Formats: sequence, C-alpha cells, structure tokens
Amino acid sequence: MPQIMIHIIIIALGLCGLLIWSWITKPAIKIPSAGSKWPFLGSLRSLTKGKEILLSVYQKQLIDDRPYFLPGIFGDSIVLPPSMLPWLVAQPENHLSAKWAQLDALNIPTTFLRPEIGVDPTHEPLIRRELTANLDVVEADMWDEVGRALEELWGSDTERWRVVVLDDTIRRVVARASSRVFTGQDLCANNNFVESTIRYVTHVSTYGLILNLVPRRFLRNLAGKLVQLPIATAYARCAQHLLPLFEDLVSRHSKGQKLRPHLFASWLVTSAATRFPPSSPERTPDFLGRRLMALNFATIHTSTLTACNLLLDVFSGSPAVSGALRDEALAFAAEWGPAECRRERLNGMRRLDSALRESMRLWGVAPRTLRRRVMRPGGVALPNGGDGIRLAEGTTVCISGWGLHHDERLYSRAFDYVHDRFMRKAEVQGKGEPEEGEKVVKPGCAAAAAVETDEHFSAWGIGKHACPGRFFAVDFVKMIMAHVLVDYEVEVLAKRPDNLWIEYNIIPSPGASLSVRRRKPYMAQG
Repeated sequence: MPQIMIHIIIIALGLCGLLIWSWITKPAIKIPSAGSKWPFLGSLRSLTKGKEILLSVYQKQLIDDRPYFLPGIFGDSIVLPPSMLPWLVAQPENHLSAKWAQLDALNIPTTFLRPEIGVDPTHEPLIRRELTANLDVVEADMWDEVGRALEELWGSDTERWRVVVLDDTIRRVVARASSRVFTGQDLCANNNFVESTIRYVTHVSTYGLILNLVPRRFLRNLAGKLVQLPIATAYARCAQHLLPLFEDLVSRHSKGQKLRPHLFASWLVTSAATRFPPSSPERTPDFLGRRLMALNFATIHTSTLTACNLLLDVFSGSPAVSGALRDEALAFAAEWGPAECRRERLNGMRRLDSALRESMRLWGVAPRTLRRRVMRPGGVALPNGGDGIRLAEGTTVCISGWGLHHDERLYSRAFDYVHDRFMRKAEVQGKGEPEEGEKVVKPGCAAAAAVETDEHFSAWGIGKHACPGRFFAVDFVKMIMAHVLVDYEVEVLAKRPDNLWIEYNIIPSPGASLSVRRRKPYMAQG
C-alpha cells in the first residue's frame, strides 16, 4: 500500500474518532479550558493556534495561578501554572512519570517496533557513563566528519554561490557525524546506511505523532499495526548494515578479543554481556541494532532542529551577529588549528555558547515542557493553590515552556534574538551604555552555559530528568556552527523564515535555505 494512502487512512480514522469521542466526553476534571468549551473545537483550534494558546494560558496563569485544560489535536493535557514547577519537578517517577510522558508523545512502544527498546532504555546509562566521559576522544572524529560532510553537501567552490536547504543538508551532516561515533567510519561513509537511518528517524517521528489522532485504545492498536509497516521496512534497511557490525563485535567479545575502542556499538555489546545472561535477546545483534537506532532517533531528530534554528538565527537580520561569532571562531581556529577539536576549545567559545542557548530559549523543540504522566492508581492531588483538584491516572500534565521562555519578567526583549544574552552577569557587559531598561539584567538573563538547566530555562528538562545527552548535543551543534563560520561565507537573510507550528510542536521551516560559498583558506586571505 502506498505510503500516502496509509497517511490518509490514519488521519481519516483519527479525525472521525476524535469527532465522535469529543462530543460524548468532557474533561475529567472541572477546570477552565485554554481553548473552546467544546473539546473538539478546542483541539481543532490548537492545530493552527498552538503558539497563541500556550502564550495566552501562561499569561492568565501569572494572574490567577490556576491549572488549565489544554485540548490538542494530538492529545490533551493539563497545563500547570509556573508556580507549580518546583512541585512538578520534585514528584517521584511512580507518581508523575517523565519517561512515560515521553513514550506517549510519539507512541514509542509502537514506533520502535519492540516495546522493550523504549520502555527499558538500557542504552541510556551508556550516554552518561561512556559517551559523556569520552567526549574529548570521540569529538575529534566528529569534528573531522562534520567538516567532510559539509564540504560534500555545501560544496567546495570558492567562486560561485550555492543555495542549500538547511533541513536536508544539516540532517545528513548530523546523521553522518553521529554514525562516526556510534557505528564507525565505514558505515558513516555508507550513503545507503545514512539515508536508511534518516528514513527510519523520519518515520518514527511522523507516524508516532499521527497515531495520537486515534483516541480509542483498540483503534490505536489497529492503526499502530499499519504505521509499523513502513517503520519496519526502514529498520530492515538499516539492519542490513548493523547486523554484520554487531555479529562481528559479539563474536569478538565472546572470544575475549578487544573491541573497537571509543565506539558506542562496542559499549552496547560490553554492557549487554555484563547485564544479561547469554540466552537473553538483549545480547543478540538484532536487539543491539534496535538499541542503536533508538539513540540515532534521539540524536538526529533534536540535533537537526537545534542546529537549523541556530543557523537561521545567526544568519538573519544584522550581519554584526555572524561577524562577532566568526571573529571568535577564527581566534580559536588560529589557536587550535584546523584539525584539532576538544571540549576545551568548544567550551572556550563563550559567545557561540550564549548564541546557542538563546536560540534554544526562543525555539525550544518542546513548547509544552516538563511533561509528566500520572501513574498513581488513585491519582495525584495538586499542591496548595490547585483548588483541591486531583489528577486521574493517565492524565498528562505540563508547563507552558513557550510562555516561560518568552516571559518579559524574566527576559528583556523576550521575543528578540539577543545572541550574547547569556554572556552577561550582574550588569550588561561590553562597550558603551546598555540599552534603556537593560541596566539590571533580569533573572533569566544571567550568565549561563547552554547545557545548564534552571527554573527559567527548561529546554533540556529540569532536575533528575534533564536530558543525559545534552553535553554531547551541545558540542555537536557547536561543531557544525564553528565549521560554517570559519569555512563558509553565508549571505545574511533580511528576515528570518518563520518556524512552522503543528499544534504544540514547532520546527524550522522545512524549506528554509541559505546561500553559501566556500571561503578561501583563511591564511591565504591574510
């Protein structure tokens, strides 16, 4: 069955089911709605007015400090006021689950084909224990691969300009460079594997979101069988390359031979052999391959969106922003040379770090932040100020991250891109007088690194559930940006292309492009 027909069938089933279901049900708890009083109409409105709804409800909550029912075409939730953020973060996982809210958002138990891969993410501790600890080593390979991929995708012509579509090209840069660390140099250079990986990631994110259109569990199970077909096909193409890799690694490990060092695939094999008995499916090449694809999904999806947003922010509006960032990048390139990259180099680029954090503040990939699913059978009572409301088991709660990150009380010029915002300390730094109203920096404008989390910046989550891969992701995006700043001329856009909102999800415009030209070697210019 053609994929377009599968899309049409799923969407039609979802909309019909949603229409019927919304007319015979009401919100389970009596709280005001952020949309229409009719759930179906509120859900439809969310499809095109998600940004306005999230900002409006946040501004109301600053006054009345109340939770609101947030209808959505892809699923309803309860948006809590910002005053409840500390309480929300402090709740134990068996009361309010961050993991299950994330699994529900894209129906991961279904879209990952085997529920165990998402429900029991045994690969996640390796991100904290191995990947983050070995960043200095693996990033040297990533730096090399980012440069190679950009040169291939953006060109090496120093005379003619070339228009590049950001999403298409940056997604491939991310897929190649991450594969260099996850599976090694051979597979990252294999175009068939890279394209299959991108297809798998795209299917998981797209079909996982579409499944939320189907409200009834038995209908969603049926629809899930349909969406698994293209996902399974995409995985099978990836498995053609992954299975031989893991068969070799498993065989070598069983013989006591040394595995490839500083390779995530090797860490997976070693960890599985330590944690599981020989008969466990977790030690088979198939399961190991599926674990790796879960990591690929998380890396490619979020890093591509973050890098594209940053590129559009830096190369839109004033050329002074890209000029200041290029000066910093050139200074570090002169100090370190073209080939060497370690965390010390990336951490020292404070202006780039601030530019990235500011881009994430403006365009965080999760406008509904700190999502949690109520797990306690008897429900969970909201704290004082919640009007005695008890949230039923299965309810999803969140905070309006869009409102939080655009709160004028916290951020001066909250809707503007101020690339050096997070370089500032007690007072605005730099030459000349600060602009009127900025002499005292607001709470959210204090100096902070891009990987840091706090109550004013929730792009990575907050507390024990903060993204474990954020150190890897931040350095990854910085590498891409540093290469672009040093190696390419980029025509600055007069106006930044608008991001695309789909309900409460936001992505850079899929067709956004830049005009680029390879720079002549910097030393030759001098």
